[in-house]
Amino acid sequence: MEIKLDRADKLVSGLAGEKARWEETVQGLEEDLGYVVGDCLLAAAFLSYMGPFLSGYRDEIVSQIWMKQIRELQVPCSPRFTFDSFLCNPTIVRTWNLQGLPSDAFSTENGLIVTRGNRWPLMIDPQCQASKWIKNMEAAKGLKIIDLQMGDYLRVLEGAVQFGSPVLLQNVQEELDPSLAPILNKSVTRVGGRLLLRLADKEVEYSLDFRFYLTTKLSNPHYTPETSSQTTIVNFAVKEQGLEAQLLGTVVRKERPELEEQKDSLVLNIAAGKSKLKELEDEILRLLNEATGSLLDDVQLVNTLQTSKVTASEVTEQLETSETTEIKIDTAREAYRPCAQRASILFFVLNDMGRIDPMYQFSLDAYIDLFNMSIHKSHRSAKLEERIHYLNDYHTYAVYR
Repeated sequence: MEIKLDRADKLVSGLAGEKARWEETVQGLEEDLGYVVGDCLLAAAFLSYMGPFLSGYRDEIVSQIWMKQIRELQVPCSPRFTFDSFLCNPTIVRTWNLQGLPSDAFSTENGLIVTRGNRWPLMIDPQCQASKWIKNMEAAKGLKIIDLQMGDYLRVLEGAVQFGSPVLLQNVQEELDPSLAPILNKSVTRVGGRLLLRLADKEVEYSLDFRFYLTTKLSNPHYTPETSSQTTIVNFAVKEQGLEAQLLGTVVRKERPELEEQKDSLVLNIAAGKSKLKELEDEILRLLNEATGSLLDDVQLVNTLQTSKVTASEVTEQLETSETTEIKIDTAREAYRPCAQRASILFFVLNDMGRIDPMYQFSLDAYIDLFNMSIHKSHRSAKLEERIHYLNDYHTYAVYR
């Protein structure tokens, strides 16, 4: 009898906890459902039109034009809508960052446009950041890298289309080769259950796993309306504000690595916790649905409810800790912003020297290496203001040396 009473207590406690959590989830979903039309409209418009623009112009269009028009038309949308949080989760973004995509918001938006757009992406990439990310992201899938100057690029494309390999076409100019039109237009036909694409007067079987990426090193290309309609143009060109955000992340990771490590760990733990919670929820519903006798005799159900209760508590605690950590990281980042501002300005001073003579060319990767060296070699100080002063002086000297 005592065992049954104990199980009954655990069962009531567990189901009460699940009931409260499910009610809260339903309330949140109902609220999100009310905003879904406006949020989907904004996300679709962002994917379709924002790719070619820089961060400041994107923010201006969304906040001052689109949001204003949506409110005037009384279309419901989330008051704090953000493109990246609507279409992606932090775990995927973290993976992209590890693969070479910069961690600033502008780059995250670009990553989403590249991976979620319906048309193949054409990336304006003078600093080669997009190329680096694509190469790392698609390496495990057998990425093929081609150039229009290669004599056999069409043969490589044929094989990739047929076997579903990703392809990166580098060094695209302002005019695209007409032979690429069938791929860009996705001119696929279905014949007897097979998907076929005509490429250079040859029928090639088309794999749905095929991916096509195009990059150009031109910093300000002028593409025809036809090219714009065939591709999704995405501007990865780094400007002062964007580079400042990247360098800010770099200096904080070097100076306060424990905060970034804690943030990464929390992202992974929260994602794992939410996944575990979903599995437990599905298991509880399955056990309740399949229960035939007394619930008090179902030991597995009682144990699963207890595990779910503990996991839910842990995930809630991790979310609260995450918010506190975010505040700490933001405070630490802002303290180092003068270093990022100075370093960003110096890079574009170097970059503008190319206008004087084309011989003066400086890669962003080499410059970031120089900045990391300055962080490592500059004089240390327990006082943050002095440390920033020493770092700025050393890096300025290193650039002009």
